[in-house]
Amino acid sequence: MARSPAVRKAATKAKPATAPVSSTDQPMRAELKHFSNGAGAQPGFYFERKWWEGNGPRAGISPWVEKKIRVGDDPAFGTAARFEVLLPRFAPGEYATLGHLLTRFDETLPMYERHALVQVKIELPFHEPYHVGYEVVRAFARQHFTIERAHPVILVAHLPGMAGSENKPHIHAIVLARELGPNGFGETSTRLCSDKGQADAWEAWQPRFVEWRGA
Repeated sequence: MARSPAVRKAATKAKPATAPVSSTDQPMRAELKHFSNGAGAQPGFYFERKWWEGNGPRAGISPWVEKKIRVGDDPAFGTAARFEVLLPRFAPGEYATLGHLLTRFDETLPMYERHALVQVKIELPFHEPYHVGYEVVRAFARQHFTIERAHPVILVAHLPGMAGSENKPHIHAIVLARELGPNGFGETSTRLCSDKGQADAWEAWQPRFVEWRGA
């Protein structure tokens, strides 16, 4: 039996069901990549650069930094021995709080900007209390990165021996790639995030090391 015009009209307006969105259609997250140039070539001194690769959403640097501070689940040995934020002279005081510093860096980093941070790792001797070397590294990082270049630095002290490791105690100086001034984060230093930046840091570290170790 033939359908009525009304039924035929309704049938022509029917829309096909929308196909489910495949997980492969979702944008891939950007990845925080790293590069260590000549790792081990400068004794006790390691320089690493980190940048964002990919155009998708970024998780931010906060999870990576927080992992440096909370390195494991052990309640006694899972946390860094010490950490602090070093600020440039004209940076707003609230940036001294680690959570605020990281949140504002992640929130204000333009998508076109790839550079994230550099990390300088300096080993300490076994026979000396770690706080002695910590103060030497602190003075170096404060002068070279925060005073002369206006970059905030996060210092993190690790004592692997407390957890039974044979690795040397060491200090991480995590240097955010953007300058920090009165109005918050500003220009990114491409020199800092390069081989030249590594050479600058190594040169600045030498007199501190010689004075400290008498080498």
